[in-house]
Amino acid sequence: MIKVYEKEQVLCVEGFLEATRSKVFVYLVDGMLIDTGAEKLQPELIDFFTNQSFDQVVLTHHHEDHTGNAAWLQQHQHKPIFIHSMGIAITKKDGEYPDYRKITWGNRFAFDALPLNDQICSRSLSWQVIHTPGHADDHISLFHAPSGRLFTGDLFISPKTRVMMTSESLPLIAASLRKLLALPFQTVFCSHAGVLENGRSLLEQKLLYLETLQQTIIELYEKGLQLSDINEQLFSKSYPITQFSSGEWDTVHIVTSVINDWHDKKSRHLRPRATTLGILRKGQSILVEQQFAHHSAGNGPFYRPLGGTIELGEPSTMTLQREFKEEINASIEIIRYVDVLENIYTLKEQVFHEISLIYEVEFTDSSFYNQRVFDVVEGSNKTKATWISLQELSLAETILYPVGLLAILKKMMDPVNTN
Repeated sequence: MIKVYEKEQVLCVEGFLEATRSKVFVYLVDGMLIDTGAEKLQPELIDFFTNQSFDQVVLTHHHEDHTGNAAWLQQHQHKPIFIHSMGIAITKKDGEYPDYRKITWGNRFAFDALPLNDQICSRSLSWQVIHTPGHADDHISLFHAPSGRLFTGDLFISPKTRVMMTSESLPLIAASLRKLLALPFQTVFCSHAGVLENGRSLLEQKLLYLETLQQTIIELYEKGLQLSDINEQLFSKSYPITQFSSGEWDTVHIVTSVINDWHDKKSRHLRPRATTLGILRKGQSILVEQQFAHHSAGNGPFYRPLGGTIELGEPSTMTLQREFKEEINASIEIIRYVDVLENIYTLKEQVFHEISLIYEVEFTDSSFYNQRVFDVVEGSNKTKATWISLQELSLAETILYPVGLLAILKKMMDPVNTN
């Protein structure tokens, strides 16, 4: 059974499967179909597809409840189908699913898809394509900045995660939520929960829940509890989906994904780390974060431009814009690529290898140039960022990271902003 209605110039197709009480959405906006729904809904969806005008199909990820009718569309309507590059090889083959998934959604037959870039254009609108892994490696979200409409696929679903698939990652879902919350979105279009007019509040609730849960799991693990004991302590309730799916959905996968991520971060120094940094100038001064911590040159204060680690599948420029929004709640424009720095250093008897892409950036809102000090928030850590002159950064007693950045700053052209 499907219901069709319009919200904010988006045709919402709400599919409901009575046998399993499951719901999934297909959206049509400005001639762009977002997801194709489940094969179990095909008879009704064919009628919808046939009577609507659209030019292309964008898939939020490869799971069968969202791609179940892609092959039919390609064979009968010859529409171009786009998916994240990580999903192309998967969808070239027929889906192979356990019986419970076929009972719930049906199957997914092979089709040929084109890779999504950072942006995709519908008939009259430009959409930002955001890689948001965690639920699936090829998961993406779509954002239209002027209207604030955000399509989140399966990233949200509900404010609290009770069970998780074997392949899912709680830390990655949390990271993807943080990425989206840096955007100025308004209404959220979820592929299972429908249209969320209070979407920002709900995504914030989910992120807080996941971060709190993640911290609790780590604390229990560091106290010496086994994974099974942590699972029993945090999730005493059993869920029918666990038995129905023969364990593919289970609470223990939440615990496992957090602990695996914890071990991964503990060993992160064993492989190179890619970061991106933004040089934001005012006259002869640079906006830098001041930190007080042990560093490779010793103890005491040191400075570093704003930026952060590039996430898997995330372009470095998008990382930079996200980090500025998360850390000081400011939007920036990328002016130009400047250089790359490679540093190998020792900290606490461990060797680290960091590769940093350097960009020149500027504030979108020029009033930010009048602000002298910025509060920098990174998770539970809070520091300050301020304008420091190139002359002061050049002093022998001033520590600026990464090593080699000072030489780059001295070679840069005259400041782009002289407010």
